[in-house]
This record gives sequence, structure tokens and C-alpha cells, in this order.
Amino acid sequence: MKSTLQYWVAVGFGSGLTARAPGTFGTLGALPLVWWGLSWSFPLQVLGIVALCLLARWSIPEGGRRLGEPDHGSIVIDEWAGFALAAWGLDSWVGWPVWSLLAVAFVGFRIFDIAKPWPVSWAERSIPGPWGVLADDLVAGLYVLLLVGLSAMIWPL
Repeated sequence: MKSTLQYWVAVGFGSGLTARAPGTFGTLGALPLVWWGLSWSFPLQVLGIVALCLLARWSIPEGGRRLGEPDHGSIVIDEWAGFALAAWGLDSWVGWPVWSLLAVAFVGFRIFDIAKPWPVSWAERSIPGPWGVLADDLVAGLYVLLLVGLSAMIWPL
């Protein structure tokens, strides 16, 4: 039972099990949770990100075992954490309407997660195990948070 739950958490409760673009569909699967989290206080958002990271660390090994690859594309709990970092961080930093905040966080996160500029690529290659699977997505989310947040301070909506 525990290993089945770990697997379903790793694949984002099925959102990462698409034949094409599992990372994008997995990130879309996180949208209801991230949208709901935007109503939380800042400390609860931080705890939510920590909880997603701990769930990722707990579930990624089982997802990798079942899918035959430690960082299989269908493992998307790491995308959930990276997307949450981007959206919840921006929510605390800029005063945008929810729809625009989610759209910018989603698109920005997917761009950085797919393109993997440095240090996203470094994190993916250099950190071993489940933390490495998670790290590149957190760095991609941090990229969005910093670049969009700074841009919003310079050119507010």
C-alpha cells in the first residue's frame, strides 16, 4: 500500500502519465493545488513548498523503480514543487491578479524547466538521487521567481 501511494504521489496522481509532454501536463495537474495555496498566508505557503519537497523525496525513488528510470519524465511531483515555488513566491512579491500570476508562473516555469539554463542544468547533473531530481525544478522555479519578480518591480502591471 505504501509503495502504491508513493508511486501515485510521484506521478502527480496520474497527471504525469501522458504519452506526450508529461512535465507540462504534470504541472497543469498541480494547478488546483497551487491556486488554492495562493489563499494561504506566506508562512503556510513556505510550509507547503517544504511539504511538497519532502513528498518528492519520499516518492521519487518508488516512481523511478516502477518506471525503470530514476528521473523518468512521468515523475512530476518535482514539477509540482517548482511550480509552487514560482507561483507562491510571486504571490508574496507582486500584487498581480491570480490568473496572470498563475499564467506567468506556469509559462515561465515550463520554459526554464525545458531549456535548463545554468544552474538548472548543473543541479540536474550534479546532485545525486531524489534531491537531484527535485533540485533542477526548484532552481527553475527560483529563476521565474527572481526574473519575473524583479521585472514586476521595474515595470509593474
